[in-house]
Order: sequence, then structure tokens, then C-alpha cells
Amino acid sequence: MDRKVMFYVLIFLCVGLNVAAVDSLYTIQDIVQFNVEESKVGHGQANNFQYNNCGHPESDVFNLTSLAVSPDPIQLPGTVTISAGMKFRVAGASPIKMEVAFYKKLGESWLKIPCVAEVGSCTYGDICDILDLIPVCPQQLVQAHIPCKCPFAQGTYTLPESKFFVPLPLVPGGDYRIKSVFTNDHSPGACIELLFSIN
Repeated sequence: MDRKVMFYVLIFLCVGLNVAAVDSLYTIQDIVQFNVEESKVGHGQANNFQYNNCGHPESDVFNLTSLAVSPDPIQLPGTVTISAGMKFRVAGASPIKMEVAFYKKLGESWLKIPCVAEVGSCTYGDICDILDLIPVCPQQLVQAHIPCKCPFAQGTYTLPESKFFVPLPLVPGGDYRIKSVFTNDHSPGACIELLFSIN
């Protein structure tokens, strides 16, 4: 899978509109090099897909209003069904910085996945620049009138139940947690935390 496409998928997973940017190159040898962080959301299995607006929805530029993903746990490669809602309190325009903390659960601890080839726990200075490199917006988003590139107009966006094929092979099974903090022109953009399982 082209890394630009993987990045695009990661962004839309983080904002609730697509799924699957788990780097398929990780092995057991890589896992032992991850940093251990105790879970802040409990030690239970992430058997149910969960999301959390971890910022300040009343003042952030945007926030998720709904998100549902199936099957649960996610099967990769395979087809994932997603529905989502998002509200932009004000318009979102370049620069939009995104800081991603990506974890895999091992035992009772969360292991931080490092940033490798722009995938993992990475910081992206302006996701608008990277979205500009994506040649074709997924038809599911086009039909829902959801923009794939900046700027994002003020208002509410709704993705009805839609199917996406995710061709990533050899993704390690387990529980994952992604926390993404967005900053829009130095103002708080959003904070979104996702927990999900992969078979």
C-alpha cells in the first residue's frame, strides 16, 4: 500500500472517517523496543470499538459527534463498515498540526509504537499539505459531501454507514489505542482517542 494512502487512512481513522493505518512492518523484535506506558483508560480488553473526545468540544475547532465501526474486532485485510459524524465549530484551514500517539497493548501495559516512515507515533506539521498529495477522494466521502482536503467549512458532516476495503496484510492482532491531538493555526483543534481490536 502506498505510504501516502496509508497516511490518508490514518488521518481519517483519527477523525473518524476511515480506518486502518497500522504499520504492517512491525514484528516481535520491534515490539520489544517500544516504550511502555501504563493505560489511562483501564486494563480491560478493547473488545468494543471506543472513541473519546479528549479535548474541549465546546471550544475546539472540531469534534466527533458519533462514530461506529464494524466488525468488532476488525479483520485485516478486509471490509470495514463505518458511520460517523463530525462538527466543525469554525472553519478548519491550513496549518493543521497533528500529533499522534499510537499504542499496542501487551499484557497490562500499552507499548508506544515509534514513528517509522511517517507512520506510528508521529507529529505532522500540516496535514493539509499531505492531503493535497492524495489524487482521488474515496467515493464514499464524495457521496456524503465530506471534503478530503483543506479547508474544511464550518458545519456538520455526516458519513452514513459505508464500507471501506482495507488491504493491509500481516497486521499484528491485538488491542490498539490512538490518541491524536490537532492544533489549527496554534489554536486547539481537537483531541480524539480511539480504542480498537484487530484479529
